[in-house]
Amino acid sequence: MQNRKTKHITPQSKDFPQWYQDVVKVAELSETSDVRGCGIVKPYGYKIWNLIKQELSTRIEHMGVEDVYFPVFLPLSNLEAEAEHVKGFSPELAVVTHAGGDELKDKLAVRPTSEAAMYGTYAKWIQSYRDLPFKLNQWANVVRWEKRPRAFLRWSEFQWQEGHTAFADENSAIDEVWSVLDMYEDLYKWMSIPVLSGKKSELEKFAGAVMTTTVEAIAKDGKAIQAGTSHYLGTNFAKVFNIQFLGKDGNKHYVHQNSWGLSWRSVGAVIMVHGDDNGLRLPPNVAPWQVVIIPIFNNDNRSEIVSFARNIEKDLSHLRIKFDDRESKTPGFKFNEWEVKGVPLRLEIGERDIKDGSVMVFRRDTCEKHKIKLSDLKHSIDEILQDISQNLFQQADNFIKSNMKQIEHIDKINDNTTFFEASWSETPESERILKDKFGIVSRVLLKNKMNVSPRNKKCFITGEPAKHDWIFAKSY
Repeated sequence: MQNRKTKHITPQSKDFPQWYQDVVKVAELSETSDVRGCGIVKPYGYKIWNLIKQELSTRIEHMGVEDVYFPVFLPLSNLEAEAEHVKGFSPELAVVTHAGGDELKDKLAVRPTSEAAMYGTYAKWIQSYRDLPFKLNQWANVVRWEKRPRAFLRWSEFQWQEGHTAFADENSAIDEVWSVLDMYEDLYKWMSIPVLSGKKSELEKFAGAVMTTTVEAIAKDGKAIQAGTSHYLGTNFAKVFNIQFLGKDGNKHYVHQNSWGLSWRSVGAVIMVHGDDNGLRLPPNVAPWQVVIIPIFNNDNRSEIVSFARNIEKDLSHLRIKFDDRESKTPGFKFNEWEVKGVPLRLEIGERDIKDGSVMVFRRDTCEKHKIKLSDLKHSIDEILQDISQNLFQQADNFIKSNMKQIEHIDKINDNTTFFEASWSETPESERILKDKFGIVSRVLLKNKMNVSPRNKKCFITGEPAKHDWIFAKSY
C-alpha cells in the first residue's frame, strides 16, 4: 500500500524504473546536469559512495596494491593498437579532435578505461622478474557515451577504481582474478547485498580479455546489475605494448595481466536491492547517518528536551549521528524526510520519554517502533544496527532464492521473465538468439557450478549439448 506521505514516489510494483528515478530525486542523491547523460551527485549520494570507496580502498591496500594516477586523455592510436579492445569501446568513445583553437593531428580519446592509457608506461617500468608482481590501482573518472543513461548505473561519466596488475606467470595472475572477485563479493556482503559470483560468457566478457569474472546483484524487479568485474587479460595487451621482463632463465617473457574495477554502480545497487515504496533503506555500513535524533519540543520545554537529547548524542558518538532540532519543520515532516533517505534508526525524544527514562526507536528496515530504556540504549543501538545489516542481507538473499526460476526450454520464457537458471551450450550464436528475442543475456556461471555437470544434457536454446548451468537475466 502506498504511504500517503510519499505519493511522489511511484510504487515499485507499478513502474520500478520510475520508482528508482523518484527515489534518487526525493532522497537527494543526484540530479541531471546540463550535459545529456551526465549527472550531478549531491552530498548525500556522494557520502554513500565515499563510505564504499573508503572500505574498498582499505581492502585494496591490504592486497599490496598501490594507488597511482594517469591522465584522463590518451592517444587514440593507443586504443586502436588492440583491435578487440577498441572495437568493444568504439560505440561509447568520446574523442577530442580540437584543442587550443587548433585541430589535433593526433586525436585523443577520453578514457573509457585505462589499459591503453597505462600499459605503454608499464613497458618502461617493468624490466625484470624482480619487478613482478606489479600492482597498481587508480581512483578515476571515465567516460562512456551512454545512449540510455540512468543515475549511478549508466551515466556517460562515472567514478570507479581500476586495478591493473602484472605477473610473471598465468597461474599467479588467475589466482588474483579470483581473489579480487572474492574481495568484491565480501564488500557487497558488507553492504548487506548478496551477489552471484562467477565467470562471464565469451560474448559478455571484457573487450580484449581472455576471461572475465563478475559479481551480479539482483534488483527488486528481478533484473541484474553488473556490480564489479575482474579480468584476466593474458598476454594480449603485453604483446601490443611490448611489456616484457627478463626472467630467471635469462630469457625475455611477456607479462600476464589483470584489470579489475568497481564503480558507483554500487550506489545504484544499494538503492535497487534494499529500497521500498517509502524510499531508501540503507544498511548501516553505507548510511551517511546511521542514527537520526529528533527531539520533540515546544517553546516551554525546548531547552530541557534538547539538552536531554544532546546527552544521548554524546553517548552514541561512536556512530554517525544526525541531530535534527530544526524549529522550522514539524516532527512528522522530519520523520518522513529521514525515512525517505533511509536512515537505519530514528530516535524520537519527547517530554514523556524524559519522565520514563526511555527513548522511542524506529527501525527503517522493518518500520517498527519500540521503546528502549536509557540505561540499555548504547548496547541496544549497536545490536539493532547489526541486526539491520543482517536482516537486509537475508531479505535480499531470500528474494533471489525464492524468485530464481529454472527454465528448461526457451519457449517457457515470457515477457515477465527476468532472471533464471538454465543449462546452456555456451555458444555466442545461441546467446544472440536469446538477446534478440527477449533482451536477455547470460549473466554468470557461478563459481560453484564451474566443475559441475549441467542439470539437463541439452541446451535450453538450441538443443545442442549443454556444458553448464548459467544464470540469465535482463539487466541494467
